[in-house]
Amino acid sequence: MSFAGRGDDDLYTELWKLCAGPLVDVPQHAEKLFYFPQGHMEQVQCTMLFVGSINKSRVESANVCRVVHIRLLAEQETVEVYAQITLQPEAN
Repeated sequence: MSFAGRGDDDLYTELWKLCAGPLVDVPQHAEKLFYFPQGHMEQVQCTMLFVGSINKSRVESANVCRVVHIRLLAEQETVEVYAQITLQPEAN
């Protein structure tokens, strides 16, 4: 569920934030942050049948990234809100 380009982006963003609650903090566009791939891999492995097929020892523990795109979305069936965030790794 996304209303991008329909002219009501500000209203949708405010509604999304109200549904997410006061403890949710979404990074801003172009903001630098640390990405921890191990946590992401653990979440993915929980939904996969072939647990353990990813070699965690070859993954960096933390990567400095920049936020390049954010989509505030809601699950159609449950109306649970989530953010889809695209990151660009920064050069070391």
